[in-house]
Amino acid sequence: MRAAVLPAAPGWFNGAMAPEDSVQPDFNAPRPPRRFVQARPRPLAVWVIFLILFVQGLAVAFSTIASAVASPPQVLDTAGQIALVVLYVLFGLILVVLGFRIFLGVQGARTPAMVLQLLIVVLSFSFFSGGASLIGLAFLVPAAVALVLLFIRPTQVWLSEADPQD
Repeated sequence: MRAAVLPAAPGWFNGAMAPEDSVQPDFNAPRPPRRFVQARPRPLAVWVIFLILFVQGLAVAFSTIASAVASPPQVLDTAGQIALVVLYVLFGLILVVLGFRIFLGVQGARTPAMVLQLLIVVLSFSFFSGGASLIGLAFLVPAAVALVLLFIRPTQVWLSEADPQD
């Protein structure tokens, strides 16, 4: 099969440029509205969910890196320790990204956020059984609050509404 050869058009590809074509961008030209600036008003629940996911994600990422740097590997070898650190840092970054996605009104971010918060709630019970009740509460309370706020009606309605710019 033979490919068709198109004739060369005058312009950029031939090295010639029309005199009215400018390389300089027009900064005064009207621009489309930015989505973040002209967003719909967010309910308080969305703000709280965003803050919880953001703080949880940063706390997981930074505490994992700090603990890996400060302490020598005890149970795992070096490769296992590095893999575990990468896994936890990715988990923290996913929490942060999900927080931003919910903040921007993406409905598809609600279910993964609920699953991760449910995993954190389950993880908190291991701290209670191990005798570290304060750490268990530090895990349980924000995750439970975020989980409840992801289920309430204002959050569901706000995330399900179509964005007027789409």
